[in-house]
Amino acid sequence: MGIMGIVLPTIAPAVWASLAAALVATLGLAVVSVSGGWADRNRNYFAGFAAGVLVTSALLLLPEAIERTPSAPYFALLGYLFLFSLNALLRQSQGAVAAPLIAVSFHSFIDGFEYGVLFDHDVILGTIASLGLITHEFAEAVILFSLLKVAGISTRTAFIATFIGAALTTPMGALLSQPLLNAISPNAFAQLLAIAAGALLYVGATHLPGHLVEGVRWRLLLSYLLGIGLAVVLAIFVHPDHSHLSDPDHDHQGEGVDEDHHHPMAP
Repeated sequence: MGIMGIVLPTIAPAVWASLAAALVATLGLAVVSVSGGWADRNRNYFAGFAAGVLVTSALLLLPEAIERTPSAPYFALLGYLFLFSLNALLRQSQGAVAAPLIAVSFHSFIDGFEYGVLFDHDVILGTIASLGLITHEFAEAVILFSLLKVAGISTRTAFIATFIGAALTTPMGALLSQPLLNAISPNAFAQLLAIAAGALLYVGATHLPGHLVEGVRWRLLLSYLLGIGLAVVLAIFVHPDHSHLSDPDHDHQGEGVDEDHHHPMAP
């Protein structure tokens, strides 16, 4: 077996997803820096599609978190309020360069950590949620670059800052999640799952719709419905039976993972 055959299987699916998100963010950054007009005109449609996927993913994930711990709704609310509060506080200094940069950087880092939680719970549901998270990285990179340019900094500085804030932070969050998820208790994992659902709901239902203020209305609606439709189709036809997820012996990483790395239903 070659070196690639040895290295590739050791990379967790969450890390692959975070690298894909970083690539999409970099693509959005490259497009807006070279042809800002096209990216700026279409970013709302990317945001609409991502919002549809993320809202659906959150609503699919929350009942499964509730099956594991009765406190799941409170932790989902915590995840929602955390990101809501972060953005609300940072908007008080809208004119500053630091505000959008910190907001996007931290949000992308949390996205990366969410990949770890979602994939550790279920690979298929993690993949569905990742579609929305990855897609919205394109719009997020475009938005951050545009805000930094409006703030008056140079194109070169805006490019570097956006690459770090919107692209690199996502794999960092995913990598950090791996050792932490291996060490936490089943109850703590269920709580993280609920927090992830709340965070997904915030991004899809509150954060992204705030950008859907310009564009052709029916196209915005269509992009949103396409996101919902894709997530529903994948959930029904790719992973139709979620009943096994309440099985205490269910392995969230697949059959190739050690048996002691389970996150059964929390008491």
